[in-house]
Amino acid sequence: MRCQAFTIRLDERQSLDLQRLNDFLERVQPIQVSSALVAGSAPVWSVLVFYEGEAEPPQPAAGLEKPQPEAPARPRPTAANEALYQALRDWRSQKARAENLPPYIIAHDAQLAAIADALPTTLEELTQIKGFGPRKADRYGDEILALVRKAGSEKR
Repeated sequence: MRCQAFTIRLDERQSLDLQRLNDFLERVQPIQVSSALVAGSAPVWSVLVFYEGEAEPPQPAAGLEKPQPEAPARPRPTAANEALYQALRDWRSQKARAENLPPYIIAHDAQLAAIADALPTTLEELTQIKGFGPRKADRYGDEILALVRKAGSEKR
């Protein structure tokens, strides 16, 4: 098992730090993600990602020696599932505030996009989403599946 530490600053650089963390989570199979608010003159979130194997390095853009410094596009579901993806993001934000956690601890964007595309109907199907194991399914699965069902009924 390997571990990678991240610092999420609580200032204008927060989105850059979150993107770096999300990019890493896309390249590994996390076993556990732990976070803690570190107090000080400038409080930050400290995030530890425990994972198996080697993290795949980010791929450089075609014809370039190094990756572009710009943040890559966020993973997005198919256009047909955009409303569900946004509903899942809104739910995640509300849940994160209620549990006093950073949103990426609950689920990162790629997981929400995968849910919006896969449209799971059971907890077992939900655990087939990369990075969404039994513990997350037990904790958040019923609420997520309710959003998926609601999105399905609204399309009819």
